[in-house]
Amino acid sequence: MHRVGTVAHERDQVGMSAGDRPGALVISLDFEQHWGMRDHVAPGSPPFADLAATRQIVADLAALFAERGIRSTWATVGFLFVSTGAELAASLPLVRPSYVNEAFDPYRQAVGVDEESDPEHLAGSLVRLLASLPGQEVASHTFSHYYCLEDGQVEAEFRADLAAARSIAAAGGLDVTSLVLPRNQWNPMYAGAVADAGFTCFRGPQPSHGHQARANDDHGPVGRAARLVDSYVGTSPPPTFAWDGLVRPDGLCDIPASAFLRPYTPGRRRLDPLRLRRLISGMRDAARRRRIFHLWWHPHNFARYPQENFAFLGQLLDEFDRLAHVEGMRSMSMRDVAAVVLPASRTGGDA
Repeated sequence: MHRVGTVAHERDQVGMSAGDRPGALVISLDFEQHWGMRDHVAPGSPPFADLAATRQIVADLAALFAERGIRSTWATVGFLFVSTGAELAASLPLVRPSYVNEAFDPYRQAVGVDEESDPEHLAGSLVRLLASLPGQEVASHTFSHYYCLEDGQVEAEFRADLAAARSIAAAGGLDVTSLVLPRNQWNPMYAGAVADAGFTCFRGPQPSHGHQARANDDHGPVGRAARLVDSYVGTSPPPTFAWDGLVRPDGLCDIPASAFLRPYTPGRRRLDPLRLRRLISGMRDAARRRRIFHLWWHPHNFARYPQENFAFLGQLLDEFDRLAHVEGMRSMSMRDVAAVVLPASRTGGDA
């Protein structure tokens, strides 16, 4: 396992009252394996090869978070909740997305017999591992890596997908209440479907032009360049969010993204001090102003250069430790945040 840092903490259950709202670091990870890239990554390609290594990355990240008292949210594609192709086949919804672009349809993907033969599409053992570790919230990334803004799909299909996501999690004894939409395709017309399915919170898109919710075809080179620049020299500090602005009129809790943890790239390693300084500035701003800083990435982002990526993350966690000691900053999952700002009747616990 890649161990980072020397400070270990035992941070128990959040146990915050509605009036206790310090600065908070929220970490969410989009755990999707090949389901999140199958429309543009073919088997046998270098990115696909990274996915086998990603399984160890997931285990190492979760162990690191548990060791250092970091509470995090693992937004997991529903297909990954089981360990065999037979289990998955028995869990598929009858109503499925009718995308105009058939490349987006995951139900065309062949799935292997079990995790050993198909580690890129099945991950039930990893989901169980995440659920067993303290502070690690297993959440939903929809059942099928559903795209809410693509042509052809309709709300009834989205509702069926969310029901399948909740059902496959419940079959494993998990009540998933936090939702991260694939490629951050938040569709405001589907808010009712999200609430009706039993979700209490979601991760909204980062509030900047390059991160606006849009269909896949609308992510052109200008948008990609804007997101790249934002990782190094964007608005400083990155956006943080006030506790009293999270609950929407429809009752859902929107915990927007503050920043994407861009992975290490050898060609841009000289810019890493800028990348680190920008993210630390966001955490410090949240701690000082008692706001929320929401950092996210994919586990597979760490697969190609694990040592460099874990070392960078370690520097961020070291700064969090300092802010926790000096400013009282807290580590919280998305579910933790929702439990603070929503009525107990919505979250199933005390707020």
